[in-house]
Amino acid sequence: MEPRWSDRPPTPNALPYLPLERIKPGVTFRGLITSHTVLGVMTHFLGGRTLACIEGECPGCLASQPARWEGYLSVLTPSPSRHIIIAITPGAAMGIADSATDPAALRGSLVILERGGKRPNSRLRARVEQAEAYGRGLPPAPDLKAHLIHIWGLDQSHTAQDHPDYVNRVKEFYKGNGQKTDANSAE
Repeated sequence: MEPRWSDRPPTPNALPYLPLERIKPGVTFRGLITSHTVLGVMTHFLGGRTLACIEGECPGCLASQPARWEGYLSVLTPSPSRHIIIAITPGAAMGIADSATDPAALRGSLVILERGGKRPNSRLRARVEQAEAYGRGLPPAPDLKAHLIHIWGLDQSHTAQDHPDYVNRVKEFYKGNGQKTDANSAE
């Protein structure tokens, strides 16, 4: 195998996708929102990670895992300067909506997030403050759906029928863990 050598950096369209991060307990997170709104989707927690609940033959639904709403924002962090996607809870999304001047126009606002306890799944508190002076130098708003579809290994269709590898990966995980799935229900 040979590395992919190049004499110039990749074009912006070829750059890697934004990383998805979650707010850790004991940390006050601050960043400038680069997306225009919160993007929400129903998810399942499977195999130690959050995956989208997909139409049709959803692996999370097949495994009888509860679905929960999760929201996403793209944010520019101050130090070190990084462009990331953060996952937020319904309560944090309500905190953002309640403290924002216009929840449909969050871009350029400062978001402040922190966990209410010491556990990774403790309550996430959020608020936004207007920071118009910073909105001019922000990177373009990313296509959050495209980034999340990439992170989850899905394409634009969102259906399990179009992604048998996704369904089979999840079924295989549960096969060895005593969970009932189509792959091991006949055993």
